[in-house]
Amino acid sequence: MPVTLAPPEATAPAPDIDNGVIEEARHRQRRRRIAGIAVGAVAAAIAGAALLFGGGGSGGSGALGEAPPRGPLKLTLVHGRAFVGGAPALTGVAPSLQAGNVGVCVRVLSEEDCNGPPPTAADPVYGGEGGFNPEEKVGPAGEIDAIFTGPGVAAMRVAHLGTFKAQSASGLPPGAKQIVFYRPAGSRGSVVAPGLSPQVLQGFERARRGPALTETLLDSSDRPIHIGRSPSFTLPNSYWQGEQAPPAGRCAMTSSLPGVRTQWGQVATEMAGDTSILTPAWLTCLHVWFSLGGASYETAVLLDARSPGASPAPLWGAIAVPGHPGIVEIPPVQRAVHLPPLSRAQASRMLALDTRTAGRARAEQILRESERRTFWQVFVPPSVARRVGPAWVLVRYGGSLAQRIAFLAGLHVTELKLPHGWERVKNR
Repeated sequence: MPVTLAPPEATAPAPDIDNGVIEEARHRQRRRRIAGIAVGAVAAAIAGAALLFGGGGSGGSGALGEAPPRGPLKLTLVHGRAFVGGAPALTGVAPSLQAGNVGVCVRVLSEEDCNGPPPTAADPVYGGEGGFNPEEKVGPAGEIDAIFTGPGVAAMRVAHLGTFKAQSASGLPPGAKQIVFYRPAGSRGSVVAPGLSPQVLQGFERARRGPALTETLLDSSDRPIHIGRSPSFTLPNSYWQGEQAPPAGRCAMTSSLPGVRTQWGQVATEMAGDTSILTPAWLTCLHVWFSLGGASYETAVLLDARSPGASPAPLWGAIAVPGHPGIVEIPPVQRAVHLPPLSRAQASRMLALDTRTAGRARAEQILRESERRTFWQVFVPPSVARRVGPAWVLVRYGGSLAQRIAFLAGLHVTELKLPHGWERVKNR
């Protein structure tokens, strides 16, 4: 039966250099995965194959991307896929672009963890061993637990709750599956992620009052899968900003388009492969943010993760672009959030608050932007890519597909210091 839930949090559609979004991306580090994710105010139960859960809401301040409280939405999980008001929600796995890293970003609604490892022999979970959410009982939001697994995982047994099957879901990497279960408000206990012992709860007094809901991965014969430590594979990298000369690294790239400016970049200074991974993945050799004509472009040089210099795997979700041989497009994973108009009282409060904190001119700009009342939650931004020797050159963001293609065409890889005989490339 349907469940009434709070709306998900809305976020702005694209990076804005002036507001520090790119700087935030540079500093973003992988957070330990939270086994249980509280995602809304649950008002009913689950029926049949559909699990129903909510998304965290926000409101009140004048910051762009925050939504004032509004009426409830129905969120549904059908065959392992989440829907918000009938539209697909943001869940899944995408490559991370931190230079020197072989990693992924994992998202379940408003929760996102980046730079954890792809599945490995020691830990066949996307994002790695993860962490835990110590609690005595689930709060009024209810809770959903979701993990994404690689080869060899058939199900997961959760102590005191039952066994949940690994299911295929659209939008996941080839061969990946997800395991989900729901806990209604008031449920007792703390979820303990695969590979962690119940002893992790000993330092949390309230958490000890509830049972330890240990998660155990199972193979196709229902045998437990031992989980070992699987740290992120990260090589040393160097950072530069603005008009600084790029540091010496294993890759280099320039743009021939007039007016292009570098915002910041990272480059790997050493090169090696991660032979522990079980699935196709990429090592980011170079990660650079550019700006041109008021638009921002995130770019990267991606190598085969297991053997840099070998032919890299096809990018997840990539499709050919008609009329542009050799260029592929990765469609965005995003959804629009439409909000009701601001009341006069809400607009007045927003303007007064932001005037005190940001000044009148900026407050008026924020109010104009907020009055659009349509925001985007973005997990995978619109992207294009092409092969250059043993590498993928990737471009994200920009104002349109045509702009992304034009910017990609103006990028030239000038150096690849890699194994397998690749040392330098010119005018690529």
